[in-house]
Amino acid sequence: MAPLKSTYKIINNLNIILEYHSGNLDVDSYIKFKQKVFSDKNFKPGLNHLIHFKNITFIYPDKNLKLFVDFIKSNTSVLGKRKIAFITSTPNHVVTTTIYDTLLADNSQQISVFSTNNSALNWLIQSPLDINNLIEVLKDMKKEVKA
Repeated sequence: MAPLKSTYKIINNLNIILEYHSGNLDVDSYIKFKQKVFSDKNFKPGLNHLIHFKNITFIYPDKNLKLFVDFIKSNTSVLGKRKIAFITSTPNHVVTTTIYDTLLADNSQQISVFSTNNSALNWLIQSPLDINNLIEVLKDMKKEVKA
């Protein structure tokens, strides 16, 4: 099993956090990653999230989803009102992220699942921007987790 490798970039002027993940996603590793993001000096409540899950395998999603939902619920005040775009590539990814949304049932976040970066970024970003620049950032993040 490949361990989870994750990276993120906070882009405050666009009100977004880009997350890129690769490997086996287990709840403990992902919660540690999220705690690292929350403690970043540039993190603030209300940042929208693009979470790239195309290159991960969910480990025990039925058990781990409940644990992660509990973690998110206990950190609602830290997160604030936000949009979350999941980038997925398999039916398993879609099902898992949809179940997450259902279990969370939280009005402070809107969740949508996408298969491409462009469609996710168009949904997340309210103001016009050069999406190509963010796509390049995601490509660099992919290289980081493969290193």
